[in-house]
Parts: sequence; C-alpha cells; structure tokens
Amino acid sequence: MEESKNIYVTLTRQFNEGKLRAVICSGQAVVLHHLAQLKKTNREKDYVVIGELARLMKNPRDQLLYSRSARDILALAEKYPGLILEVTAQRPLLSRLPEGREKLEELLDAEKRSLIHANEKRLAVFLKAAEKWTAAWPSVEKEVARGSLLDAHKKITRRAEGILPFAPQEGDDD
Repeated sequence: MEESKNIYVTLTRQFNEGKLRAVICSGQAVVLHHLAQLKKTNREKDYVVIGELARLMKNPRDQLLYSRSARDILALAEKYPGLILEVTAQRPLLSRLPEGREKLEELLDAEKRSLIHANEKRLAVFLKAAEKWTAAWPSVEKEVARGSLLDAHKKITRRAEGILPFAPQEGDDD
C-alpha cells in the first residue's frame, strides 16, 4: 500500500503533529509509552528497546519513567529538578539520584530484574490457568476438525468458557 494512502500512516502523522507520540509498529500506530510498557518482558534486550523509546519521548516525565540510562536520568534530573520529586513515587530509584551514577546503574539493573521477575510471576498465573485447557484441547480439536470455521469458533468458545477463567488471578485453583 502506498504510504500516502495508508490510513495508519496518515493518522499517525496527524497524531504526531507538533511532537512525536506514536510510531508505526507491525502496521499500526502505537503510543510510545504503551509500547515501552509492552516491552517489559523476560528478555534482556527488550530493556534496551525501552531505553531507546524513552529517548524518543518528548515528555520529560515519560522519559524519567522509562529511561534505562543512568546518564540520561541524571541529565533530566539536572534539567527538571522539580519533576524528580513528582515522579519519585512512581519510580522510587529516582530518590537515590544523589548517590551518583554508579549507584543509579546498580539500581536500574535491580529494577530490570524486578520487572523480569514480576513478568515471570504474571505469566505463571496464565500458564496455571491454561493447564485444564491444555488437557482438554485434544478432544476439542477432534470435535472441531471437520466443521466450518464459524462452527469451530462457536464450539471452541463454548468449551473455553467452561474451562478458562475470564481474568486469571494469582492463587486461582480453578
């Protein structure tokens, strides 16, 4: 599709008028801080991406909340000292800036590990919730194998509603 006729590109350009807020990702517009949130996974390399996204953000508050660079955070703190106090509750390591760059780098590494562990815990809840569905899938698959896509969808949805929780929670045994 020609770029000028692509509605996603056109809308993203309009949305970004005046400052960069979103990028095209997999053919759709994604707001930078939403993409940064989505990149908080178990993969080390995703945190590099988050740091680069933070550099693209125009709002210094967002930069402070998502930056993975001690150098960038310290530069922002120098430029926007009042903002540090405002966002410290959301990102506690900002309260430790007076301890210097090396300590901040250590805290950023610890924060990354904490985010990775939190994501592992979150995923474990979904894996646990999917155990019954995984066990039921062979019979579900046989049931829908020869039907139409519409019928298969209805059957799978009906079976899933009886097995999968709508919103899995930690500690759910059902």
